[in-house]
Amino acid sequence: MSENTKLTEVKTAMLLHVPFFASIMLDHMNIKVGKFDNVFPPHMKGNETAATDGKNIWFDEDFFAKCSLPERVFVMCHEIAHAMWMHMARSKAYQDTGFDGEPFDHGRWNRAGDYVINDMLYNCKIGKMPSNILHDPSRFTSQDMADEVYRKLKDDPNDGEGPGPGEGGTLDHHIPANAQSTEAEMKRVIASAADAAKAQGKLPADLQRFVEQVLDPKVQWTEKLRKSMNKCAGREATTWTRPHRRRLLSQGVVMPSYTGFSAGHIVFVVDTSGSMSQKEMAQGLGECDNILLDCTPQQVTLIGCDARINKVYELYAGDSLRDNIPPLGGGGGTSFVPPFVWIEEQGIRPDCVVYFTDMYGDFPDDPGYPTIWCSTSEGMESPVGETIYVELDDE
Repeated sequence: MSENTKLTEVKTAMLLHVPFFASIMLDHMNIKVGKFDNVFPPHMKGNETAATDGKNIWFDEDFFAKCSLPERVFVMCHEIAHAMWMHMARSKAYQDTGFDGEPFDHGRWNRAGDYVINDMLYNCKIGKMPSNILHDPSRFTSQDMADEVYRKLKDDPNDGEGPGPGEGGTLDHHIPANAQSTEAEMKRVIASAADAAKAQGKLPADLQRFVEQVLDPKVQWTEKLRKSMNKCAGREATTWTRPHRRRLLSQGVVMPSYTGFSAGHIVFVVDTSGSMSQKEMAQGLGECDNILLDCTPQQVTLIGCDARINKVYELYAGDSLRDNIPPLGGGGGTSFVPPFVWIEEQGIRPDCVVYFTDMYGDFPDDPGYPTIWCSTSEGMESPVGETIYVELDDE
């Protein structure tokens, strides 16, 4: 049987049994079966399987031939699921910005996505799961997000030792994409596919939950803030205070050593006006403390401001506000302009300004550098910079 015939078999089986994935495949994906030396990395030589960049799917013809029809359906849907969640475009973004303040590990990200997707496909009884792939519902299920699994795998001493053919037991190979599919485009494709599957009564509950996560992701505001922070202020950091040992020994020269992922100079402003509750201001200080801990900034300037600046503190990575809460003053009217005037007068060029506020005040003109507004008032947005709605912690 030719590879084209086998691929036609897969498409036919998906149209009959898994119309949701079939719709996405036919509407959005380019499928190729053959030999692709330029696609698979050297460590997979002789053991090539499947690969995707979120738009194209490549199947090695030998792997495709030895899989049964149900296994080929499973693997096809697995690759499509990676595209649905835009895992490749997200990995490209994480590569540029880091993950939780650290360099990004593509292999771990692939494994995290595999655990979630494989459990979803297994629960939905889609095709047949090939042997020796990542599936451990006692630890990771289809209800987890890949980001959560990625964090858990970081502390797993056995991560990366899976039995599968890819990196650390992954089923496939990922090619970080430059966002070939926009989020809006992918949501359109997914919504259309869901409607088609529902019309046939073939959208299982686990898959319905999967679709809802993509169309309406429940991302905590703190995650959004960290992602925005990393995007505008993150960078790989080096230091001259500790020499690079290998270069020192082998070359006899002192070079800067790598110290991880770091942010530069962050200005963090807490609105201390009369309309802000003590709870809101305390949460703002808590988030400033988290930035000191997670983003390893070179410097954080903490400002308390109502209609004028009341307090300014200079903080550095390693400082903590938890046991030494600084007084911020305030209690008067509100204007968001003074901190930006002060920044200009001081000759500071911050990597990012984070403003924690209820948004009731006068906004500045665009300052020309990234500004993130953490708004405790839902539906209110700043005319400049990015606004993230803050969900206040429970009492």
